Amino acid sequence: MKKTLVSASIVAAFAVGSLAGINISRADLQKSTQEHLVMATNWFQTSAENKALQIQTYNVAKEELAETMVKKIAKDKKNKKKAKPAAVVLDIDETVLDNSPHTAWTIKNNVAYPEGWDEWIHMAKAELIPGAKDFLLAAKKLKVDIYYISNRTEAERADTVKNMKLHGLPNLDEKHLLLKSTTSQKGPRQQEIEKTHEIVMLIGDNANDLSDIFYKADLNTRYNNVDKIAKDLGVKYIQLPNPMYGDFEGAIYNYDFKKTEDQKAADRYNALKTMK
Repeated sequence: MKKTLVSASIVAAFAVGSLAGINISRADLQKSTQEHLVMATNWFQTSAENKALQIQTYNVAKEELAETMVKKIAKDKKNKKKAKPAAVVLDIDETVLDNSPHTAWTIKNNVAYPEGWDEWIHMAKAELIPGAKDFLLAAKKLKVDIYYISNRTEAERADTVKNMKLHGLPNLDEKHLLLKSTTSQKGPRQQEIEKTHEIVMLIGDNANDLSDIFYKADLNTRYNNVDKIAKDLGVKYIQLPNPMYGDFEGAIYNYDFKKTEDQKAADRYNALKTMK
């Protein structure tokens, strides 16, 4: 467990609070190195807005997928060449499964990912992202092949399948669950699927789940690259919210996660756009 540093101002506040008779302990005043995740995790776990966005996103995805399949079937009938079957590709973490209890645990224990991650995966008790199962069953009904591309590792496959089977999710065989091997980049795995299928929809909480144009790109490039896929957002590319973690954070640190907690905090503050 990482040690918490108490600033001079916090010590002073503690002293003043004690003199004033305020019942605040030193532990209450100490800030966790994970403090920046508290409100993000609160929002993800408890807000009606997040649940509404998740369900809304999957509702839109269902409607768009149905329309896409009508168009594809009509197009395939006109095409003399044998058409590839349709596939939808989804990320898993914070797209299908909710791992926010692990993030909450890291906050309360003042540790950072990947601390506790292996234990959480092995517990295999992550709940579903609202709307995900309804979408997957609808895709199955439309005879769309479902693939999961995740940066979980092969060592985590059995526990991942166990967790997803608990919720009755489809297509959990080895062929349809593509895990991380040598790279976290998802483009190469998408290309493998495209050898046999036409990917009609990609769904994820990280822009990298949608397109490699976001992979390891700097902060401004990631932001501006959204314009390149804008016309297909909500149609082919389906973006879910996740304020807890992701490459948006990595870009703020220039992908240097070996920085100290103080350096990361400074980077987060420096990335803020102020009114003046």
